[in-house]
Amino acid sequence: MVVELSKFCPRCGEETEALYGDSKKLCADCYTDKHNLLDVPDKTEIDVCTVCGRMKHHGEWIEAYTVQDQLAEAFSDFGEEEVEMQLQFWEEEDQMFVRVHAERGPMQDSYDTQVVFENQQCRDCSKFQGGFYKAKIQLRGEADLEPISNDIVDKAAELTNETRKDFLANVEKNDHGIDFYLSTEPMNKKILGMLRDRYEPEIERSYELVGEQNGEKVYRNVVSVRID
Repeated sequence: MVVELSKFCPRCGEETEALYGDSKKLCADCYTDKHNLLDVPDKTEIDVCTVCGRMKHHGEWIEAYTVQDQLAEAFSDFGEEEVEMQLQFWEEEDQMFVRVHAERGPMQDSYDTQVVFENQQCRDCSKFQGGFYKAKIQLRGEADLEPISNDIVDKAAELTNETRKDFLANVEKNDHGIDFYLSTEPMNKKILGMLRDRYEPEIERSYELVGEQNGEKVYRNVVSVRID
């Protein structure tokens, strides 16, 4: 003879198909009354760059521009294994709130938190705003330099789209030609590679001292590119 034993919740006394918990097992409703499925704080801060729109996550500026993407990244930190999470957000009196819907099997719960967007400026945009550059290309020659200049600007824009660390800080026309101020040495190498592929430039390198850092002299790469 097989005897089927019913399960009863020790807290509410209701019959249930399953009990949950470690030391004291409870039905799904009582478990969520006593325990949180997710640990969601009352306030969540999200750092956003006011210039490029990226958000800061775990110390890195990442490509998350929309509110939905930024919330998804920020609230992924609160996720738990086997718990499904859905987000619902709304604005109220110029403040944003998020309701986190959590579900694990038959257990369901929700948590409200206020979201505060902190306006900052990422390091890359700060460098851009300050005119920072690591390399300079001096375009010279008897050829028509305008179309070559356009190629350099287009290549720089392409590289910026790949990573915000690469940007064209400034373009200056002078009596000798056109100067391009680049944020990184890798960007400088890629633009020089493009010029070698399309033209037959004469390239000369030099270095200018820009200061000292940690007792070491810091130099900036200056490249003269001549196309006749």
